[in-house]
Amino acid sequence: KKTEHTVALERNKQRTTTPRTKMQSVAMKSVTRALPKRFAAVSSRRATVVVRAAEEPPTTEGSSPATPPPPPPAPAKKSVSFGDAMAFSGAGPETINGRLAMLGFIAALGAEASSGETVFQQIGDAEPSILFAFIMFAAASLIPIFKGVKKEKFAFFSPEAEMLNGRAAMIGFALLIAIEAKSGAAFF
Repeated sequence: KKTEHTVALERNKQRTTTPRTKMQSVAMKSVTRALPKRFAAVSSRRATVVVRAAEEPPTTEGSSPATPPPPPPAPAKKSVSFGDAMAFSGAGPETINGRLAMLGFIAALGAEASSGETVFQQIGDAEPSILFAFIMFAAASLIPIFKGVKKEKFAFFSPEAEMLNGRAAMIGFALLIAIEAKSGAAFF
């Protein structure tokens, strides 16, 4: 059995937690008229919560603030062997092939535009220097892999963009060779 006081408290709680409609407002007025005056005052008050911040406790002189914990130790770098770097799923093959394809594609286009020779004629004319450049680029690409250096983004240069450009250059260089082999003439 609910007393008038508990009914008034439930109504007050409902009124403060949900927005009142016109109908609820009329019902609340009729309830407060039927209640004795001391309960009506309780039901018409709104519940408010006041939060106050406490002052910081004073620090004594000579006490130092808590020192932060030391940073975690750096993970030990694993040395990468040549076999690991050049494995099928290793970091070396796609990086090296992509960089050499970008270099070869741009060099072939530039030499074709200036001399009119096909890629095969260009390789025959300058075989030692092309081989030397390829070896140097492969070595320069393998050294960071052996040292375990992580590829990082620099400005708008990112490892993902390099892989995408390398893949496009591999396809482009293969198509250039195929078109020139089929036609027997320089593409550009």
